[in-house]
Amino acid sequence: MQYASVDTYLPLAGDLAQACIPLGFFTAFCLQHQLLSLEVECAHTEIVSQCRFQEGPVSALFVALGAELSDRHFSPQGQIFAARVLPEYREAFCALFGDDCWQIKDEWPQYQRIAKILVRELHGQPQTQKVSWAGRVLSKIRKLRLT
Repeated sequence: MQYASVDTYLPLAGDLAQACIPLGFFTAFCLQHQLLSLEVECAHTEIVSQCRFQEGPVSALFVALGAELSDRHFSPQGQIFAARVLPEYREAFCALFGDDCWQIKDEWPQYQRIAKILVRELHGQPQTQKVSWAGRVLSKIRKLRLT
């Protein structure tokens, strides 16, 4: 099963290299979070090492995979993640990078921006501490006593 291909990004990006960036960022994220198959890691050891050290273009591994992502590229957990996230990924990418989304550079600082969103997708939103109204009042009283 094919999850995504550069072909769906090409008409929007207008350039093959630029069209590879969004899915390149996704692929790098999946590598960093052990969501790719061992076969991918074994077949592309040099690029995988560069990606792990965040060296070179972010999209290099995606390009090495033939500029497509299919079930054979992912671990079982990665397949679940890809099936859940990729249908809306392009919209999230464009929303994050705005009007310049098809001109961004294939660089690790740009990757970090989308990785923050993807990590929330992978692990869920962080828990917010819930404090009752009475708990907040007691906390303020304690602070007043200390001053």
